[in-house]
Amino acid sequence: MSAPSLFSFRKEPAVDPRGLLSSIGEVVYGWDIRSDALNWGPNAAEVLGPLPERAMTRGIGFAALVEPGSPSRYDAIFGSSEQDQGEGVLYRTRYALDLDGRKMWAEDSGRWFAGGDGRPARAHGVLRLERAARGEEPGPASAELCDRPALVERIGLCLQEQLPQERPVAVLVAAIDELARLNDDFGHEATDEIVATVHERLRSVTRRRDHLVRYSGNSFAIILSGCPREQIDSAARRFIRVVAESAIETGRGIALVRLRVGAAHAPELGNHAGELLAAAETALAAARAGASDEAVIARPQRRRQDRPEHGGLDVQAVSALNERRVRLALQPVVSAHSRIAVFHEALLRVGQPEAGLFFASAELIPMLERRGLVRLFDHRVLELALALLADDPALRLSINVSPVSLGDPEWLAAFLSLAGTSPGLAARLIVEVTETATIEDPVRLAKLLGRIKECGSRIAIDDFGAGHTSLKHLRAFPVDILKIDGAFTQNLRRSTDDRFYVRTLIDLARHLGVETVAEWVDDELQATMLRDWGVTYLQGHLVGRAELAPFLQPQQRRAAFA
Repeated sequence: MSAPSLFSFRKEPAVDPRGLLSSIGEVVYGWDIRSDALNWGPNAAEVLGPLPERAMTRGIGFAALVEPGSPSRYDAIFGSSEQDQGEGVLYRTRYALDLDGRKMWAEDSGRWFAGGDGRPARAHGVLRLERAARGEEPGPASAELCDRPALVERIGLCLQEQLPQERPVAVLVAAIDELARLNDDFGHEATDEIVATVHERLRSVTRRRDHLVRYSGNSFAIILSGCPREQIDSAARRFIRVVAESAIETGRGIALVRLRVGAAHAPELGNHAGELLAAAETALAAARAGASDEAVIARPQRRRQDRPEHGGLDVQAVSALNERRVRLALQPVVSAHSRIAVFHEALLRVGQPEAGLFFASAELIPMLERRGLVRLFDHRVLELALALLADDPALRLSINVSPVSLGDPEWLAAFLSLAGTSPGLAARLIVEVTETATIEDPVRLAKLLGRIKECGSRIAIDDFGAGHTSLKHLRAFPVDILKIDGAFTQNLRRSTDDRFYVRTLIDLARHLGVETVAEWVDDELQATMLRDWGVTYLQGHLVGRAELAPFLQPQQRRAAFA
């Protein structure tokens, strides 16, 4: 069957994707995890309805709408045992939401990206409302549910009771490993059965004076009164063994389940309940990352004055530029039919000299934009990209340019100068701008992109599909390529709505006479669907990961522009 089309090739106006996105109940978001700033797509109010400002602007504010017992976005991200290699880590969860009195099920999926320390720093995803939730659905009735504030209060009461009597307290946070995979393999109903069975097994070996509660979806907190530090390991092994001792039978099959455990001890880590729970959660993240079958116990942190002093991130960023520790990693973009690389996207990497590594810091670009430094990095990326093009006549590259740099006359002058002295190189360059950049001053942006295209370069709109760009403005831009937001392409296997939406975007691009790139292509089924629907190019782990580009010495860079 041909793709459903929103476009009449007679003279009726086409329908904007934004309206379609709202009609299927989907909205894109970005979450800066470090600052907790939450940014929604422009159709958020249409999909979610009127919500408190805090729920729309802060991650913790939105999390307050999640029904207790549902695995939140935070759980899905920090519960991952994978590490970001610079291209993000997939997450997916499903939870019940209270939207101003409306109880709705939502599927939430995307990718999180690590900061310089390897921990989640930024997430980009899509939330899809599924249907109304019945009052009893958010979690199994057999489990005692407890939200985080109530759990902190319970830990605090235990500390007040035990510590004055010089009786230590241990807080264990345990979570089912790879719950997202179990959810994919067995379905939501079977996952609820697994969680309930794990809860029963834990309760069967919990001492009467201790407290066992379930919170944050698949996480369990166990408060052990009078537990010396040296007994935490044996207590944790007891819980881990009872969960793993036999498979769990569900209505969809038999599941083998493992438990990961993080622990924190009082008074060793102080007597503040919130800090104790946070330390146990951090230890749990370490247990998951290391796939440890034993508990990871939080250790006291050195006092701030004992820590080595490091410059701020902006100082480090400028130092990286001055010390030429900025490099490019190239990820192939291949033909959907032949799988041959047509061009490569040049991705920013910053050196970490003490480890001899290069990493993509998710905090870096937003911070550079806030501090007014991003144009310096965009200058360097342009210089490095053109040097690589000069070194390899067969290479074609795309580079990402910040909206801040596009509006900077110095960056544009540098581009025009470099492109003017090397017109053959400019013809092998694609300049990518994000869809959000198109909404601030579309008339001015169209002129800027026109000047870039006059130099022979091609123009791509990145992360297309969130609904920022109207068709009126899109027609005015000199666009050659639309890169479809990976938040939609990643769910093609599971979501009929996303399949319809992506096919419609491809149809829109065909109507406008531009090529398309599907991002985040990770499996063969995705690739086959996209190829059959007419997408031009594929980009993602399936067809090639980003690899560090060769380093060109300064004299080589000068020779490239001689």
